[in-house]
Amino acid sequence: MVSDPIKILIVDDDEQVLIELERLLESEGYHTTTAWGGGEALAYADQMQFDVLLVDEDLTDPECDGLAAELKRRQPCACFLDMHTRKNHRGASAHRIHKWKHAEVKATIRNFLAA
Repeated sequence: MVSDPIKILIVDDDEQVLIELERLLESEGYHTTTAWGGGEALAYADQMQFDVLLVDEDLTDPECDGLAAELKRRQPCACFLDMHTRKNHRGASAHRIHKWKHAEVKATIRNFLAA
């Protein structure tokens, strides 16, 4: 029996990030859904269950105020990962990843799914 693929929601307002992460993660066998902003992300969160939520911490969309908390409320079983772009990011944790470091993105997702 074939299991369902891991479902990942990617939320970012940078088209290049969405395209690159979608390609990267789909090449790993994951099913991805991309959202440009808060309203779209919440609509997807109401339509399907995700295993991983990748959300840019610096979204410029005004609908994104409180997005992280609301996504976590609507998707309590999903692994939530903040994406950042800072070279010297303070407060690094297992739940924060650099969105342009593709090896880090893949490894972090694999580690959370294995846990």
